[in-house]
Amino acid sequence: MASKSAALCTSLLTLSILPHTTPASAQAAPDAPAVPFTHIGAIQGSGATATPGTYTIEAVVTGVYPGLSPAGFYVQEVASASDGNPATSDALYVVQPDAKVNIGDNVRITGTVLESAAGPSFTQAVLTDPKVEVLWPKNQLPDFSVLPAGQYSSADLEHFEGMRVQFPVSLTVADVYSLKRRGELILTTGGTLYQPTQFIDPNDNPATGTSSTGTSNLAAINAYQTANLERSVVLDDGSAASDPSPVPFLDPQLRTVRVGSTIPKLRGIMGYAYNKWRIQPLPGSDAPSFDVKRPPVPTFGRLDLKIASFNVLNYFNGDGAGGGYPTPRGAKTAEDFARQRSKIMAGLARMNPDIIGLSEMENDGNGDNSALQDLANGLNQLLGAGTYAIINDGGSAKQPNNTDVIRCAILYKPAAVTPLGPALLDMTPGVFERPPLGQLFITRRSARPDTLALVVNHFKSKGSGSGPNADLNDGQGGSNQRRREQARELVQFINQKVKPAGARHVVCIGDYNANYEEDPIDILRAAGLVTVTPPTSASYVFKGLTGSLDHCIVTPNMVGIIDVHKWNINSGEPPFLQYDAAGAATDVASPFRSSDHDPVLIGINFSGLAPSNAASARLYMYPNPEGGARAFSLPELPANVGPVSLEVNLPQGAPILRLQGSGPLLQSQLNRYTSHLAPGIYVLRIKGRGLDKTQRVMKQ
Repeated sequence: MASKSAALCTSLLTLSILPHTTPASAQAAPDAPAVPFTHIGAIQGSGATATPGTYTIEAVVTGVYPGLSPAGFYVQEVASASDGNPATSDALYVVQPDAKVNIGDNVRITGTVLESAAGPSFTQAVLTDPKVEVLWPKNQLPDFSVLPAGQYSSADLEHFEGMRVQFPVSLTVADVYSLKRRGELILTTGGTLYQPTQFIDPNDNPATGTSSTGTSNLAAINAYQTANLERSVVLDDGSAASDPSPVPFLDPQLRTVRVGSTIPKLRGIMGYAYNKWRIQPLPGSDAPSFDVKRPPVPTFGRLDLKIASFNVLNYFNGDGAGGGYPTPRGAKTAEDFARQRSKIMAGLARMNPDIIGLSEMENDGNGDNSALQDLANGLNQLLGAGTYAIINDGGSAKQPNNTDVIRCAILYKPAAVTPLGPALLDMTPGVFERPPLGQLFITRRSARPDTLALVVNHFKSKGSGSGPNADLNDGQGGSNQRRREQARELVQFINQKVKPAGARHVVCIGDYNANYEEDPIDILRAAGLVTVTPPTSASYVFKGLTGSLDHCIVTPNMVGIIDVHKWNINSGEPPFLQYDAAGAATDVASPFRSSDHDPVLIGINFSGLAPSNAASARLYMYPNPEGGARAFSLPELPANVGPVSLEVNLPQGAPILRLQGSGPLLQSQLNRYTSHLAPGIYVLRIKGRGLDKTQRVMKQ
């Protein structure tokens, strides 16, 4: 089996199982003399390790893999010729680089079985130094063994090692990072693999609490991650080659496979390598085929204002005059920058927002050659002269109080909004690498102008930190203490600088580098701000785990007039589509994989939103119960309960909606009554005679 890592487990259990010999008549041709052979199940045993020794086996070739390392083929006994013990595998991998066998051949093989961490086994039972005799070709293949629908730990899968298997349920692509490098996908049952801290709070249970210290709920974080691992399996491409060409498993029309893509029926051979169970693909009608869909641009009803938040993946334009490459963090060549620029603009143009909050822009001022002006120029060339203008942050060559080579920035449409006053920048020293940038705007589309402040943020990343900022292994990564400090300072910036400047409504967007239930977001919630979008709304994938680092956080008076969607064009796409990996093959007209973060698209109607799907269920039980998402419905009501009151509260406890009426009436009208609420988590309190219940729900 292919060894793709030398760091394999070296502690193995050796089982003392004596070989079981059986006459060969069960599989031999009618005119062949009986030859003693050993059932594969007796070799594999019911434990973790096969019994070493020299054996003769008879079985059917089920898969030939000349590209694996070591190369070879799998054999398996048909059920009628096996040992009949479901606790033992009926298959082996035969190491033979120049194998002259075909799928379906009935073979007799004599060779040496071993299973160890060293090659050529790499912790998979293999038959080495084989002498192979084809008894007859085109034998009936063994049936597929249907795997259990639950967890896929080593204990669950050991007795399927090397066998033809079929998953009983649809599988979801959870990670595409190694697709181009190794020809691998991570698949999972039960849908997307989420970061534990997207749903589980390290220090609060239930997760709607707002504590930002302690690790009292750490066991739940670890349990969630263990469950993630145990419902995951690798789909391999049947080869050990690096950078396979063509890239396997791609949709033939879209030329991609995405996180979230599904495969309704997966069949293959259960192999093991690189410390992971992996499915080796089969040819023909059993070859893997995925259902791949790319999302359209989110749509809204009538809006007064549309805002986009976009992390633009280190947008550096060199010296602005065609030179200055390679840049410190962005494109290495002018050609690469042209590709990056085209893809970023394709995404922004399709969203067509009135205001754009940007993170990871080059920190080189606001002059004619700056990266920010370059982006505005490109959009104006694409959409029409004067469509966008830049907000001047007060730094001719570098943003004030910024210690990084990147910054937050804002573009806006002069036809839609007018800036009110100068840009606001957090000038507190020593807190931010990239300070929050705020700007008040007056709307121009409505008869009565409204005011709104936009604040763009980019908190410290998770990738480093020491001392109090070291990774505490609580699911929140490195520099969490730094991000806590930044969240507290952001609250002060809003309360002491943004609101006093005249802002009644405040929208905070950007890359917070914190998942939905992590401490920095709790600090903002505790200050009375509202995280708009539910935890299932994601924007980033890291090591196969989906989460949301990009948030829209608003003052409570925005609830009811704001709707937020994340346009998943980047995080789920394979990195090899990115401009710096694809090179000349980059699809420069496509917004997909224009960055590594997904943009956030925000719709605002100051008169109140009324989504077109108001009658559809958008309230779900939270957290999701066993068996998947379930729409919320009122509990069974006592016969004499009388009129029922239903109070909708923010997680912090502030009520935002009260309804009263009969139980059947509230149930039938609940979706319509709550359709204007922003997506996110709410706490419902239901009261009546002899009834007082609370229930957390998720609005999608």
